[in-house]
Amino acid sequence: MNLFLRLLLVGLLVFSTACSTRFTTTAGEEPSDPTITRAGHANYYFDFDDILVPRDMNFQPRSSFVIETPGVKAGMLVFRGRVDSVSLTRFFANNMLKDGWQMSSSFRYQRSIMVFTKPDRDCIISIQDGRVFTRMEIWVAPKASDSTPFSPRQERTLTQ
Repeated sequence: MNLFLRLLLVGLLVFSTACSTRFTTTAGEEPSDPTITRAGHANYYFDFDDILVPRDMNFQPRSSFVIETPGVKAGMLVFRGRVDSVSLTRFFANNMLKDGWQMSSSFRYQRSIMVFTKPDRDCIISIQDGRVFTRMEIWVAPKASDSTPFSPRQERTLTQ
């Protein structure tokens, strides 16, 4: 029985190393199309047609919401997947610029936050490492127009 377990472990080891080289590319080679990942799966645009999402991130509908009116589409999309947060941050830094967004600020390490702007909208991407999965939130909000007065302190507090 002990010999059988050893042979089984050696067989699994050989099989796993053979499968791990199946999707690798040569050193320094990057896919020419930004919507193609190393594994060959196409990335996709989800609810917002100018925010590319990596295919390896899975949509979490129970944690997400989108509001759409004739002139505005805004909301928060939540994704999770087994993706390195550094490569995910690099993915958005490259692809958001290609889709016409300008990065206005960013924060990084245990949680990475990137803020992108367009003339009519803002986008905040939050990436947080977990033990098993990486969680990503994409927030999109319209900018207040010049004709709309905006006062951040319109509500009254309980002490007034």
